Amino acid sequence: MEAQEEKEAQVAAWLKKIFGDHPIPQYEVNPRTTEILHHLSERNRVRDRDVCLVIEDLKQKASEYESEVTVSHWDI
Repeated sequence: MEAQEEKEAQVAAWLKKIFGDHPIPQYEVNPRTTEILHHLSERNRVRDRDVCLVIEDLKQKASEYESEVTVSHWDI
């Protein structure tokens, strides 16, 4: 049962992060809803990680492009 309580705590923390200062909508806390919300929170975490990787990649490409433009500008 400890795993269930741990999932409930993770779901509660995730919902608090998602809703921020807004109240978390009431939901029935039971094994099924906890499992569904836990699954969603895990997918959300993975998606957030992937988005961060894309953002960092785009920042790096932009920096490289900017460096190339600066070098090309001096060649003119």
